[in-house]
Amino acid sequence: MKILLYGGSFDPPHNGHLNNLRAAADRVHPDKIVVMPAGTSPFKEGTNASGALRLEMCRCFAVLAQEPGMPPLEVSGWEVAQAAAGSRNYTVLTLEMLARENPGAILYLAIGSDMLLSFEGWHRWQDILRIARVVVTSRDIGDAPALHAKAKQLDPSGGRILFAPVQALPMSSSQLRARLAAGEECKTELPEAVRTVIRREGLYRNTEGSSR
Repeated sequence: MKILLYGGSFDPPHNGHLNNLRAAADRVHPDKIVVMPAGTSPFKEGTNASGALRLEMCRCFAVLAQEPGMPPLEVSGWEVAQAAAGSRNYTVLTLEMLARENPGAILYLAIGSDMLLSFEGWHRWQDILRIARVVVTSRDIGDAPALHAKAKQLDPSGGRILFAPVQALPMSSSQLRARLAAGEECKTELPEAVRTVIRREGLYRNTEGSSR
């Protein structure tokens, strides 16, 4: 069984996330996809939306499972629950949990290109490459040479880091939060399911750095 993990703050999830996950799935053809919103990201001071609301917004990924050739997709609140219990989580711990719960499964981790370039800063990054194969999707047009050089440095054998061809949709959650705070609806970038939660809860109305 092949399991593809896709994690992130998803604050909020946007069409670029869906686009990259679709590309990663097309590359490795998993039997199951697990979308995992972070509890408390080691790389960020905090999130604007609560774990529960980010988990709800991630239901937008379910539309991918309806596309031809896509496998079942689960949105997991495991990392959010870990944070609620006072535990700071790391990707390697999530992968170890998936390995325990799915003995013999081949694990894949989908990440964006920016994450590969900073991969050596991840907690126990060598163990991540031991437990899972990393599937990299490009978020920025023209960044392929730097990505391949970094992959060769991290994985000289060439078997643990894979690349998923994708037509990049350059957008970021931080940029979208700023636009939402300025009153834009971001209809092109955000799935309707996500915008519904944002409208209902009044999310991202304050400036960047809000604790909401």
